[in-house]
Amino acid sequence: MGRIRAVTAVLATAGIVLLSGCGASGNDSGTSEAAPAQKQGAEASDGSASNAKPQAPAQPQAGKSQASGTDDPTLTRAIIKTGSLTVEGDDVADMRQKAVLAIAGLDGQVSSEDTGSDPDGKVTRANLVLKVPTKSFETAVQRLSDLGKRLQIHQESTDVTEQVVDVASRIESQRASLERMRALMTKANTIAEIVSVESELTRRESDLEALLAKQKNLSLQTDLATLTLTLTEKGKPPVQTEPTQDKGFLAGLKGGWNAFTAVFSALATAVGAMLPFLVLLAIIAVPLWRFRHRLQRKQPTAGQ
Repeated sequence: MGRIRAVTAVLATAGIVLLSGCGASGNDSGTSEAAPAQKQGAEASDGSASNAKPQAPAQPQAGKSQASGTDDPTLTRAIIKTGSLTVEGDDVADMRQKAVLAIAGLDGQVSSEDTGSDPDGKVTRANLVLKVPTKSFETAVQRLSDLGKRLQIHQESTDVTEQVVDVASRIESQRASLERMRALMTKANTIAEIVSVESELTRRESDLEALLAKQKNLSLQTDLATLTLTLTEKGKPPVQTEPTQDKGFLAGLKGGWNAFTAVFSALATAVGAMLPFLVLLAIIAVPLWRFRHRLQRKQPTAGQ
């Protein structure tokens, strides 16, 4: 009996140990399985967060690129075109008539004209200054070149976009300045204040008118191109047009200098012509003057 109890106690102890080992292993396996699951969940959450981080600023960048694309407006360039063309043919009068019709067909006009003829009345040369729309400038050159044999052509383009934009900006600022001055005029109380504001208002209105005139001039130059057409008879050289005369301060300065040089040249010529006679007169007059001076000194001594 004692042995049976001892064996039973040993078996019971072994069973308890086995059961506790199985339970521990079950708990360990459960925790080991739960830990990777938690780790995967954490990695998944970290991965989603890491994936979300670079995508977050992507939308503002796209917005900026779209905004930059819409913020750059297309600016129309302001171009002044000028040129000259020389055409040779058998009948200058006929070429001139065709040239006028060709320019009229392009909504252009003849600004000025200078023609010449021979003793029989036949037109032998014609110089025309033509105004054509800038967009039709090349077409005008081509049509006029087809009138005869083209001898010479010159074209020039000047970009005045910055001037046009600058003048438009200054006009807007000047108009805003005038509005402020008119507002001050309504608040002026004393005569001195009224006179001061009116004087400044008049000055700014004058500046605005000057800017508007400049803007109109630029608009005319950019809208209409200038083409100088020279038509000459076949076998004869083209007649050069006389240069335009200067006006204003430079013209007065040039005329005054020419007058001064002309007067100086005339005086120098007169002095040069009289110089031989002056030398001869000096040769005769100097000894006579000395002789007379000696006589005047001797007369008092003789009286004593």
